[in-house]
Amino acid sequence: MKKSYLLQYLRIEYKRMLTGFGHMLLSIVVMLIIIGFGAYGTGLFMSNLTDYEKVNVAIVIPQSDEAATLKKLSTLISMQESVSDMADFIYMSLDDAENGIKEGNVSAAIVFGDTFLNDVMTGINTPVLVLLPKDTQLNTEVFHEEVRDGVSLIRTGESGIYAVTDVWLSGYSMLISRSEMEDLLTNLFTTKALDRNSTIKDISVSAFGENSIEEYYIASAIAMILIFSGLIFANLYTGSDIIVRKKLRINGIGAANSGIVRIAVMTSFLFIISIMMICIIIVYEKYFGGVIGFYFEWNIVPGLLLLAFSFAGFFHFIYSLSDIEAQNAMILLLVAIFMVFSSGCIFPMAFLPEILQKIGMYMPMRMWRIGASQILFSYPSANVFAILFVIGILGGIGGILCQIRKIHS
Repeated sequence: MKKSYLLQYLRIEYKRMLTGFGHMLLSIVVMLIIIGFGAYGTGLFMSNLTDYEKVNVAIVIPQSDEAATLKKLSTLISMQESVSDMADFIYMSLDDAENGIKEGNVSAAIVFGDTFLNDVMTGINTPVLVLLPKDTQLNTEVFHEEVRDGVSLIRTGESGIYAVTDVWLSGYSMLISRSEMEDLLTNLFTTKALDRNSTIKDISVSAFGENSIEEYYIASAIAMILIFSGLIFANLYTGSDIIVRKKLRINGIGAANSGIVRIAVMTSFLFIISIMMICIIIVYEKYFGGVIGFYFEWNIVPGLLLLAFSFAGFFHFIYSLSDIEAQNAMILLLVAIFMVFSSGCIFPMAFLPEILQKIGMYMPMRMWRIGASQILFSYPSANVFAILFVIGILGGIGGILCQIRKIHS
């Protein structure tokens, strides 16, 4: 094989690609706009999905000497971030609270007993009565879950105090008295309970993984744009392509060399498209105010090239399946749509049915989305880089084998 033939063939493929790219430029721009706005809208929807309407909670305080102290205590509770984000406390009588629940004006009621504080101080576990409507809405269910979590937290603290008290009663000595021990544990428990918001923030679990919602959907949008950009490469695999392949073989350019050239051409164009998308993000951040603080770094270039190569290998395999160009394009379109939905690009995989979650775990689109996210917003792991490389290699080999089969058929 003469080196000039291979270089000439590379030049021809770039020329064919530029011609097709120019003809489909309008379609590419429309695709960028549609996917961009779609990802932006879905991101806003998911951001608002966790914003629940506040519930009105009636606080019933007895007319006794404990009323002032109980009001201060309930005010302290209402100031907690985990409570203030979902509930507004309203002070009512018991009759008004019950009527409010029946009429739907009040979502729940907390009723303190006449001797609640005295009972707590003397070790009597007098329960607080919580009234809930028979048919609860989602925001009321969230408040109900918060109450259950609070009760569980209190029971944990009580268990610790009772356990140490039982040890003392069993005859084991302590450096401090029983009352001092109980005060110490109570203060420790109260400190940890009131500081639980910081603990929740430190150990938060999200369907979006380690990304923010904005980062998640930016990575998803880039992966979706790249997968649908594969449609512009259909002109590299025209119906007369087999005749061209056979003539190229005479000059020593077989299925393997032609496949490598095509993958290289597609990789370069996909890389340019990804750079264009990053430029759009940077311009948006500059003129419309950023929410992710994204800026370009040269160390993302190798990752973007690997991501583009992974897509290119996959496209080469799909377009080599059949002799009919339109049929391969249709297969790519259908596979792309299925992978977009099953791989968490529209809604996180945690929200999908179990069967789709199991399928999506093995979809290349999932790794492309994760790869785009890590390349842009963190440090790509070696495992992700390896999987992206393997997808590109396997796709390229599969496409070359299909091309060899078509040439000899």
